[in-house]
Amino acid sequence: MNKSARILFLVVALTAAALVSYVVYQKTGVGPTASATEVKQNITEIAVAARTLDRGAKITAQDVRMAAFLKDTLPAGHFIDLSKAIDRIVLKPIQPSEPVFESSLAPTDVTKGGMAAIINPQKRAMAVKVDEVIGVAGFLQPGHLVDVLVSVQKPGEQKDQITKTVLENIPVLSIGTQSEDNADKTPKKVTVVTLEVDLEEGEKLALAVNEGRIQLALRGYTDTEQILTKGINIASLLKSYATASNEPVVVNKEKDAPRPKQPVAKPQFVVEVMNGNKVNKIALGSN
Repeated sequence: MNKSARILFLVVALTAAALVSYVVYQKTGVGPTASATEVKQNITEIAVAARTLDRGAKITAQDVRMAAFLKDTLPAGHFIDLSKAIDRIVLKPIQPSEPVFESSLAPTDVTKGGMAAIINPQKRAMAVKVDEVIGVAGFLQPGHLVDVLVSVQKPGEQKDQITKTVLENIPVLSIGTQSEDNADKTPKKVTVVTLEVDLEEGEKLALAVNEGRIQLALRGYTDTEQILTKGINIASLLKSYATASNEPVVVNKEKDAPRPKQPVAKPQFVVEVMNGNKVNKIALGSN
């Protein structure tokens, strides 16, 4: 093979290799130019929170910013225009860098923030005063669900109290504190819990607060079952841990433990010995 033939063969081989590489890049889409283009096309900028946004807050220009997200990972309701999210009222808390969605905001016709903006339709907000013990020792937070128990005097029996669960699955809207004076004029901090109730529930809550002492019981998020109870008075409370008879029963936790054996008395034999007019009795032990 002469020199010209070798050069021609090399040119043909390089051309074929380049053609194969081009076809592979086009089929697999792994070429650097195509990959960068695809990534750029799949990215969009949306509105996210620049800081924590609480329920009832009105969004300002300083509260939101734009951030890049993949289009395929975004659900419907995001904002690609920052101005569309400004001046909206927040219904659900939004954390920093979290996208702002339409479902987290009040309707556009709601322009004022505060408690009235986050109350559901046909619902009302009612505030009740509780102490730290009644308020579940400080663990109560907005968004929790509670049951309301009331302890009142039983009608017709002034010396007998009854405790009854009167409301269930009541959402907590807010928790606050305020100071009030006691009988001795010393300031006392009390917790004010705002609950979301409908009109009928509000009537029950108002009567419970005015006529008795209320207590809040925290529920789990997934526990929505309603249970009707009979309530309990002092007599029923004391009978709940009592025996069927009037005789006291000793509860022995070690009743199944083996008892020590008592020594068994050995039988004795008595022998009478006569010596003239005298009779002597001699006790003999058994072997």
